[in-house]
Amino acid sequence: MKKKEAGAAESGIKPEKPDNLKDHGRRRRNLRLTTMAAAGILECILAGEISGQEPDRMITLVFLGLLYSVIFFAGMEFLRTQKDWFYEKAADYKHIARWYTASCIVAALFIYLPEYARPVMLLAIGMDILSNSLFGVMFGMFHVTVFAVCGQENAYILLCGMFLVMGGCMAVSFLEGAKEPKWEAIFLFLYVSCSVLVFSFLQTGQLEWFVLFCGACNGACSAGMAGILCQKLRQFLELSRKRGMDRILHEDFSLVQAVQNFSKLDYGHAKKVSEISKNCAAIIGADPDVAAAGGFYYRIGRMEGEPYVENGVALAKSNHLPKEIIEILQEYNGEQKFPSTLESAIVHIVDSVVAKFDVLDKETLSSSWNQDILVYQTLNENSASGLYDKSGFSMNMFLKIRDYLIKEADLF
Repeated sequence: MKKKEAGAAESGIKPEKPDNLKDHGRRRRNLRLTTMAAAGILECILAGEISGQEPDRMITLVFLGLLYSVIFFAGMEFLRTQKDWFYEKAADYKHIARWYTASCIVAALFIYLPEYARPVMLLAIGMDILSNSLFGVMFGMFHVTVFAVCGQENAYILLCGMFLVMGGCMAVSFLEGAKEPKWEAIFLFLYVSCSVLVFSFLQTGQLEWFVLFCGACNGACSAGMAGILCQKLRQFLELSRKRGMDRILHEDFSLVQAVQNFSKLDYGHAKKVSEISKNCAAIIGADPDVAAAGGFYYRIGRMEGEPYVENGVALAKSNHLPKEIIEILQEYNGEQKFPSTLESAIVHIVDSVVAKFDVLDKETLSSSWNQDILVYQTLNENSASGLYDKSGFSMNMFLKIRDYLIKEADLF
C-alpha cells in the first residue's frame, strides 16, 4: 500500500489576506447606502414639488428623509454585522438598493393618484422579500408618512396606509408557499378594499362611491401584482444565488486560487469532492449548487491549521461565502456539530470516501470488489455513528448515494 501526501502545503504559499476584498466590499456597501439615502430624500423633494408644498414644508420633508435614512440604514448595518440570517441578503445591498431606489421614484409618482388608490402595499412587499418583514414595514411606513405630510394630514388616511403596509408584509409568508394563489389574491383584494372602506368612513362619517371605487382599484392592483411580485422577485433571488455559487467556484475567484496555491493535492481533492457531491445532491433532490460549493471548501480550514473548523469558517466569512456554505463548514467532520442539512451530510459522506481513496494506490484497489468494500465500509461506519441523524437523511437516499459511489463515481 502506497501512502500519499495528505494535505501539507506543496508550495509554501499562504492564502492572500482578504483586506483588499474587505475594503472593496465596504466601499461598495457605503456607496449603495449613500445612493439609497439620496433616493429617499429625492422622493421627499419630488413628492413635495408635485403636491405644491410651501418651502417650510419642503424643509420638513427633507429632514424626514434624513431621519428615516439614519434609522433604516443603522438597523440594516446592525443586522448585517451580526452575521445572522440577514447576513447573506445584506452582504453588499445590491438587490435592496435597486428596489429601494426604484420604489422611491414610483412612490413619488403615487402623489398623482387619489389618496386611497395608492398601492403602497406593493412597495412594502418587495422590500420584505429582499430583506425581512421589519424593514418591509419600515419602508412602507416611510412612504405613508411622506404621503401624509404632502396630503391632508388626516390621521385616518395615515392609519389606513399603515394598516395596508402591515397586512402586505404579513401576507408575504402566505404568498411564498401558496398552493392556490387565487385564494390569497381574493383575501388581499378584500383586505385592501375593506380597509379603505372602514377608514374612509371614519374620516368622513359616510360612504363615498368614489372612495369605494378607489379602494376597489387599489385592492385589485395590490392583489393582482402581489403574487406576481413575489414569484418574480424570488426567481430573481434564486438566479442571483445560483450565479453567486458559480462565481465562488470559478478559477478566477481569489479563494479558489488560494486553495490551488496552498496545495495541488488539496485542490484536486476539493475539485473531486465538489463534483461528486453535486451529482449526489441531484440524485436525492438536494441543492446541487450548495453541495458543490460546500464540497470544494470543506477543508479550507487546513490552510490556516488547527482549529480547522474555526479557521475554515473565518476564511469563508472574510471571503463572503454564502450562509449555506458557512453552515456546512461549521459542521466539518462532525467535530463540533453533526450535519444538519442534506447538503452537509452529502459533503461529509463524499469527503470521507474520497479521502480513503486518496491514500491508496489504484493498483491496490484494482478490483471492483475491493473498491466496493471500501465504499460500503466507510458509509456503514459513518451511518452507525449517528452522524446523519439530524440531517433529514433517509435510508432510501443513503442507498441511492451508495449505489452511485460504487457504480458511477470516479473516485480516483
